[in-house]
Amino acid sequence: MKKFAFWAMMTLSVVGLTSCDKDDDHVQVSADLQAAFDSRYPNASRVDWEQNGGFYEAEFMGNGLENKAWFTPDGAWVMTEYDLPFNQLPQAVLDAFAASTYASWRVDDVDMIEKNDMSVIYVIEVESGEREYELTYLEDGTLLRENTEWGEHLPAAPGQTSEVKSLVMEKYPQAVILDIEEDRRGIEVEIRDGGRQKEVFYQQDGSGVLSWVHTTYEIGRYEMDTLPEEVRQALAELTGSGMRVDDVDYFETADGNYYRIEVEDRDVDKYVYVAENGEMLQMKLKNYA
Repeated sequence: MKKFAFWAMMTLSVVGLTSCDKDDDHVQVSADLQAAFDSRYPNASRVDWEQNGGFYEAEFMGNGLENKAWFTPDGAWVMTEYDLPFNQLPQAVLDAFAASTYASWRVDDVDMIEKNDMSVIYVIEVESGEREYELTYLEDGTLLRENTEWGEHLPAAPGQTSEVKSLVMEKYPQAVILDIEEDRRGIEVEIRDGGRQKEVFYQQDGSGVLSWVHTTYEIGRYEMDTLPEEVRQALAELTGSGMRVDDVDYFETADGNYYRIEVEDRDVDKYVYVAENGEMLQMKLKNYA
């Protein structure tokens, strides 16, 4: 896929609304972009614009809460992140959170994220002591992601989104696409396929072409007995050496498939990588994997 270059705004279309970005440079937006924002959020107040990558990001107040909306330079809406009171989460999300292991943790922040042509997602940031997690739910209470480290939620460009959808459906024709998100490593797609929730990861090369890197999904506790005998033997060796197995994830790649086993070894979290034939490939500290 070719990189989508956003062209500069013509001077005659620029209006006088300005803001300071992270470098204290004034950002101006086009009349079309401002009109698109005003049409979507007619009651917004305290609107501040900054440029964020290939997008224009508007921070604004709505319903007494802080929100952020992303637009392309020509005024196409892409994504909005709303601050949300915890008690305004959908009941299914509240129920799922209450039944989770994080129910007793302190809720630090809650956001609702809308994306163009994608499912609405809800993000709950929780903490307990020095531990912090970001939990991402669908409206029906399905837990999409459970992250210990996260950055800013960034949308994929509209052209990228269309291209990624085509690539996913080509590889997984029966899949339902749940979410698409861009980060510093590439583009991650959450899908539901064959009764499983999977993460499909793509990277872009120097020419702007997207290529599949891997697909991963979690192996449930009830599935441990169905793993290949060699992998079960590797798990037994890990536990026999005093390690505690926390999670097992399966990775599909073009170069071969493997299992990533998260273990706790004397209070140190590690990842152990095991091939389908049970061969130990490598071990890494979790924070450096």
